[in-house]
Amino acid sequence: MPTPPGALLVAPVRPAAPAAGDTKTILEHAADFGVYVGELENQNKAWRSWATGGAK
Repeated sequence: MPTPPGALLVAPVRPAAPAAGDTKTILEHAADFGVYVGELENQNKAWRSWATGGAK
């Protein structure tokens, strides 16, 4: 089995929990967390593609 691409070996950085509980801070954290989850989904998809050789 070939070595996976280096980009697949780097985990996305999870955003830190908000320090304050005000609405603006929580919404900003939610947006950042959504980006993080999207990065995880993309990486998972890339791993599956790599593991199957690109087969669907």
